Amino acid sequence: MEDKFIQSGEIEKYISIGKTKITEIIKSGKFVKPILIDGFSYPLYSVLEIQKWMQEQKQKRHI
Repeated sequence: MEDKFIQSGEIEKYISIGKTKITEIIKSGKFVKPILIDGFSYPLYSVLEIQKWMQEQKQKRHI
């Protein structure tokens, strides 16, 4: 799959978690690190990294 960047507001729609919870997870350091690009006033996130994070969360439930 080809990777693309999304803004933090799009993460909510992508993984179906509310803004408050996503913000909490990001601040805790347990979410993928944002990508900061010169000229952009907001952080971007890699869809492939988000998918990997989602897989890791699913694997944790089997422990």
